[in-house]
Amino acid sequence: MNDNIHDLAMRHVREQVLERLLEHMTQAQRASVHLLMQRMLVIAGGPGKISEFRAMVLLGADRRSAHLLACLRAAQLSLAKRYGRSFLLRVLVARLPGLDSTTLALHDRCFGALFLEDDSRVELLRADAGQIGPYSARPVATTEQRAVARNAWLLFGHLGVCRPEALLGARAYLELATVLDQALHAGTGVDALFTVLPTTQRHRFMAWGRHCLRAITGGAADALPHGVGGLAEGLMQLHNLLALPLQRAAPMALRTDAKVLQVIALEGFLQQLENDDLLDRMLGRVKVLPCEVHGPAGLFDPVPLAHLRGLYAQFIEQRGYRAGSRAVVEQFAHLPVQWPQPLREDAQERLADALGVTIEQLVCQAFAPFSDQGRRLELFLVRCHPGMLVALPALHRALEGRRCASAITAWLMQVSGLEMAQLRALYAGALRPQVRRLVALLARRDIALRALAQASPVAPPAQQQVSAGQRR
Repeated sequence: MNDNIHDLAMRHVREQVLERLLEHMTQAQRASVHLLMQRMLVIAGGPGKISEFRAMVLLGADRRSAHLLACLRAAQLSLAKRYGRSFLLRVLVARLPGLDSTTLALHDRCFGALFLEDDSRVELLRADAGQIGPYSARPVATTEQRAVARNAWLLFGHLGVCRPEALLGARAYLELATVLDQALHAGTGVDALFTVLPTTQRHRFMAWGRHCLRAITGGAADALPHGVGGLAEGLMQLHNLLALPLQRAAPMALRTDAKVLQVIALEGFLQQLENDDLLDRMLGRVKVLPCEVHGPAGLFDPVPLAHLRGLYAQFIEQRGYRAGSRAVVEQFAHLPVQWPQPLREDAQERLADALGVTIEQLVCQAFAPFSDQGRRLELFLVRCHPGMLVALPALHRALEGRRCASAITAWLMQVSGLEMAQLRALYAGALRPQVRRLVALLARRDIALRALAQASPVAPPAQQQVSAGQRR
C-alpha cells in the first residue's frame, strides 16, 4: 500500500517536471522531442522493448550539454507517460582535468530541475582521475589511483616537452576515452550514445584516434575499429601504455564480440535552443562559468589551461604570466574576463584538487629539464632555483644513477613529482619507440585537435652550458 502511494507520488512529480520542461520549449522544440521519441521507439523495436533500450550522454559543463540532457529527459518522461515505460539513461559527468565546485553546482541544479537523482531509470556517474563511480561531490578515485594519474600526467609533460595546449588537449582525450569505455561497458552496457558534436568534429576525432592507433599498433586500416565503442577501447589501451612507459606493455587486444554502438547526434535540435534563456533559467544556469566553452571543449576546463599557459609564458618564453594566460581567456571566455590573482589561485587549486600537483612541479614540467641528459637542467636552475646551481654536478650524478647524497634525490623527486627511476629513464632516453611515437603524436595537437606549430626547444645559452667533465 505504502509502495503504491509512493509510486503514484513519484509519477505525479515526474509529470509535473515534464509539463514544466515542455513549457520552457517552443512548439518547434517540442516537435523535435516527439521526433526523437519516434526514433528511439524504432531503434528499440517498439513500445514493448523501449524499457530495454539503454541511452548514454557524456555531459560537459557547457550549456549545449545541459540542453541535450533536457531533451533526453523530456523524451524519457514523455514515453513513460504515454506507454507506462521508458528507456534507461546513463549520464557520465566529465570535466578535465577535474570537477570544480562551480561546475558541480551547475550540474546539481540541472539534475534537480530535471528530477534525475530519484529516478531508477537514470544512472548518474562521475569521472575522476581516469575512474568512474556514482555521481557525488566527493572524488571517485582512491588516493592510490589519483597518485597514478598525477604521475602519468606529469611524466607526459616531461616526455613530450610540450606546450599546455597539448598537455590539456590531445593527451587528455586518452583519459576521456578511458572513462568513456568504462561507462559504456558498465553493468548491462549501452545501446546508443547521444552527442551534440557536429558531424565534422566527430569525423575529425574518429580519424585522429584511428591514426594514433595505427601509428602505435602498426595495424592495417581495415583492422582498426570504426565505431566509437571500439575506438574508445583502443584509446584507453594507449592511455594505459602512456601511464606505464617504462614497463613492457601487454599486446593490445580489442573486443571482437562487442555490438556496434549507435551514435545519435542532436545538433539540429540544439541549434533551436542556442538562445533559449527560458530553458537555461529552468536548468539553473543563470550563473554561468567565468569561462564557458562550447562543443567538445565543454568537457575541458579552460581555467587551468590559462594558468599553465601563463606559467609557460612567464618561465619559458619570458614574456609574463598575464600575457600568456590572457590569450586563453580571450579565446574561451563568453564575456570579457580579467585574469586577476584570485583566478590564478583558483586555477592552481583546481589542478591541485584534480591531480595533486604543486606549482613548483608545473614549472618543472614546463622546462622538462631532465630529458636529453639534462640539457635544460642548468637553465631551469638559473631561472627557478638559483640556490641549487652549486649542486649541479651532484644532480647530474644522481640522474646518471651514480652515488649521491640522499638530499639530492629527495630534491629531484620533490621538484618534479616523479620517481628517481623515471627521472633516470628521462635522462638516459631509455623509452620504448612505441611510447616515443605516441608522445610525439599527442604533443602535436591541441584541445580541438588542431595541429600545433613546433615550439623551439628551451636551451641554455652557450655561456651557461656545463661540460661533461664539469658535471662530474
